[in-house]
Amino acid sequence: MKLIPFIIILVFSCLWTVVTRKYLPAETLDMKDNQNRYDERQSKIFIEILAKSFIWIIYCMLFTLLLRFIGLSPHIENSWFSQYPEIFFVLAALVIVVFNYFTTNKKYTSKS
Repeated sequence: MKLIPFIIILVFSCLWTVVTRKYLPAETLDMKDNQNRYDERQSKIFIEILAKSFIWIIYCMLFTLLLRFIGLSPHIENSWFSQYPEIFFVLAALVIVVFNYFTTNKKYTSKS
């Protein structure tokens, strides 16, 4: 029974590696292989979206931490946020990624 968490971590790590190698641009993975499914423009867009999203997620985490330090966070004992704050950050990350996709895609799309 003590082996099950390690097996779960191993399977998750393997799946995560397969998915990232398949869908992320080669520049983000530091791969020597130039066989990439994205052209240079798409790769730049993808990397810019990831970078902007990462910065905003860090801002969101720091803001939440600041609110907790000064005592302005909601004190709901049995709420889903107090039990699973990761859900809030995953939802915030999805919203931020979608917003950054549209703003970055608009920037790289020609007007004509």
